[in-house]
Amino acid sequence: MTDRNRRHEAGGSLTYMRVIEDITRSGITQGELAKAVGAGSRSVQNWASGQNSPRGKSVTKLLDLRSIVDLLGESYTEEGIDIWLHSRNRNLDMQRPVDLLVEGRIDEVLDEARWVAGGM
Repeated sequence: MTDRNRRHEAGGSLTYMRVIEDITRSGITQGELAKAVGAGSRSVQNWASGQNSPRGKSVTKLLDLRSIVDLLGESYTEEGIDIWLHSRNRNLDMQRPVDLLVEGRIDEVLDEARWVAGGM
């Protein structure tokens, strides 16, 4: 049995591992991700390593963050996404999108990401 199969059978998810990898590759740290989805840093580390999977509202918030990253990826490189997330944004009242995500204001950032991608 491969390590990958062992992780999957132990209750983890390779799919969630990829979701977290996509999000963190864009510049969101695991600590920021944990705060944004309302989970502990250790939980996010466990999801990222495939040891277990997110549950409840954390799943929805995690997938919303992935949607934001995907939308921004239509207009920016990974480095550009990182810069966008960590720079003050005039359309978000000069707040940093990553700070709004940490505060749980995902919908505001999602709306702005849709605008950036040309969807509004």
